Amino acid sequence: MACNFREGCPVSLLFRSFYDKNLAERFIEKSKGIGLMPLFVLAVIVAVVQAVYAFVFMTGFSPELISEKVVSLPEIEIRDGRIVRPENFFQRYRIGDGLHLVLDTTGETVPDRDLAPNEIYVGQNGVRFSKGGKIELFPLKKLFGTDSVVLTKDKIVEYGTMMMSRLKYFVPSMTLAIGVPLHFFKYALLAYLLALGSYFLTLFPYFSVPFEERMRLAVVSCLPVFVYNLIFGTLLGIFSFGPLWGTMISMIYMMYYLLHLKAFRRFVEQNAEIA
Repeated sequence: MACNFREGCPVSLLFRSFYDKNLAERFIEKSKGIGLMPLFVLAVIVAVVQAVYAFVFMTGFSPELISEKVVSLPEIEIRDGRIVRPENFFQRYRIGDGLHLVLDTTGETVPDRDLAPNEIYVGQNGVRFSKGGKIELFPLKKLFGTDSVVLTKDKIVEYGTMMMSRLKYFVPSMTLAIGVPLHFFKYALLAYLLALGSYFLTLFPYFSVPFEERMRLAVVSCLPVFVYNLIFGTLLGIFSFGPLWGTMISMIYMMYYLLHLKAFRRFVEQNAEIA
């Protein structure tokens, strides 16, 4: 992919959007299309980073580490596809960064409201996964391949190690495959909403800007927030801008670029009159 700056190199835009006033002329005014390529490049970078983190997380699980996580887990007996021992037991275990395991034999069913995001819930008759509010049941028989089994700590460590080894490449691959379109859709949607918001900034005084230019304006205006959240939020885990601060900062950048776009058009008009 050639990186012609006058047409708006997607990679350079990720960083030039922080400071380069010339983008008002070179990207917003003179480029073609709605300028979503930088958002796609950023979506790929974010998905790759998350896939790498997932791989490191999966490979970091050793038998010793799993043993530490389940040190207080009781012996589990499964009979006819149901947990019969321990009875009336409830415990929540933290098994990773933002990931929890819940063992609950106090009832047959699990209310949806009791499940937190990124939680693995082991009930009497199956394992429930909660991801983004969607809950799915995985029967114990299908999970362990048998109707009846007694799970000691050693067996749990052995099974956990085997599962982590099998998922070591699958989870990062799925993270990458799902992450790219998901992040791109999120970025594109936010840029579109920001482009609609630009009409309020150009209403008084009236400033005519075609919609394609508004989209390119929105892209370079929200890129600083997205890149900052990638570096300081996803990579370093220090701080990231939420929706309110992110919108405010993007609107400030939008006004910044609109002022330079207006000045550039005035300069072009003056030269045309002289000619």
